[in-house]
Amino acid sequence: MFDMALSIAVVIALTELFKQLGFSNKYLPAVSLFLGLLAGIFYVGGTLKEQIMYGLMIGLSAAGLFDQSKIVTKK
Repeated sequence: MFDMALSIAVVIALTELFKQLGFSNKYLPAVSLFLGLLAGIFYVGGTLKEQIMYGLMIGLSAAGLFDQSKIVTKK
């Protein structure tokens, strides 16, 4: 479980890096999803289906946390 949380944090950090490099905000959720899929495939063990599922969970969780942090900081 700790590995999953660490993966989400790394994907959030990398998404922020892409933002700083000039990527448009509308593409950042797709970047999070793509990075999550990469993390799931290359970092998580199991069958390919499990790796893809974990990758989707990592990417979508990171995208959701990233969006929520933007909402909180704007208030």
